[in-house]
Amino acid sequence: MTVIVPIGLTLNPIEVQDLQDFIIERVFEKPVFEAIHGRFETGVKMKEQIVFASQFGKMGLKKAAACTRQTSGAESTLTEKFWEPVGIEDTLIICQAEINGLFKAYYTKIQNYKQLYDITGSDLEIFYAILVEEAITSLVWRAAWFGDTDAVTSGAATPGLVAVGNVKFYNYFDGLWKQIFTAVTATTVKRVTITENATVTSKAAQLALAAGAAKAYIRSVVDLADSRLRADPNGIIMVTRELFDNYKQGLEDAGAAFDVMLTLEGLPSIKYDGRIIVNMETIWGLDAREDFENNSTDNVYYLPHRIVFTVPNNIPLATLNQDDLTELDQWYNKDEQLNKTAFGFTLDAKLLEEYMIVVAY
Repeated sequence: MTVIVPIGLTLNPIEVQDLQDFIIERVFEKPVFEAIHGRFETGVKMKEQIVFASQFGKMGLKKAAACTRQTSGAESTLTEKFWEPVGIEDTLIICQAEINGLFKAYYTKIQNYKQLYDITGSDLEIFYAILVEEAITSLVWRAAWFGDTDAVTSGAATPGLVAVGNVKFYNYFDGLWKQIFTAVTATTVKRVTITENATVTSKAAQLALAAGAAKAYIRSVVDLADSRLRADPNGIIMVTRELFDNYKQGLEDAGAAFDVMLTLEGLPSIKYDGRIIVNMETIWGLDAREDFENNSTDNVYYLPHRIVFTVPNNIPLATLNQDDLTELDQWYNKDEQLNKTAFGFTLDAKLLEEYMIVVAY
């Protein structure tokens, strides 16, 4: 139950005494979820229906000679998907007496015996809360994109998780990548193949991209897109780190005018030729790069290069109450002499209209 391990601290003449002087290792800056997912559907309970209506198609017939009205027989086909949010929760349990005495940022402020165990209302309680909130942000991104109810460890010829202990951090629901893979197999989502992903000689060989490779892949994705997606001014192109860097390098080599901006709430992006290209390194890279492998024998990454071209409103998230993502329960149990910080919320992610997305991997 020891959650602060000061093994990396040493006794020095002057040590950090205040919690505000601690530097928390960032999961990276928290982008607003709506920047990528368009919206957070709230108030969503189990099995809520999402209805899609197809366009009527061609209408308009030449006027008949007789005084009768013409009809083309146009019709709209209704289809459906369902929100199926699942509950996700965790509790941080802290026995303050087990915290090593080197953690002077707390122990120098102790005034009485009770405070050796009970941290209620202290700066330390706030410190734990900040760490938990950062973990929740990472959790939402991980679940939304990489959730897989069939998550397993990799096999000799199959991709999967490197460590069996990580299955529980992915098997909440089928996230966006699982939905994309399924739709590509069903040929309802168009895909461009990134050949470097298949390289099995080494991780370095996988990540090596020829000059101009990213531009060629992005162009292929845009060319393959439905006209309605190409024409949508809200369309964004999300790419992995190496593709983003390769694309930027190509623009620099060509002397093209462009700006690297932080327009999407802290995510690096390039606006070029009328479209925003977003570096998804901090959302896709942190978990997918280290936790998954192509198989258990080659020791290489699983699809390290990826592109998604869509509009944010086509990949929304859903929850019962968005405030649940930031509200924590914190209390001290006198019987056990334990401090507890807990959270819980429901979450789902949905790929809505397949014709409004094109991918590459």
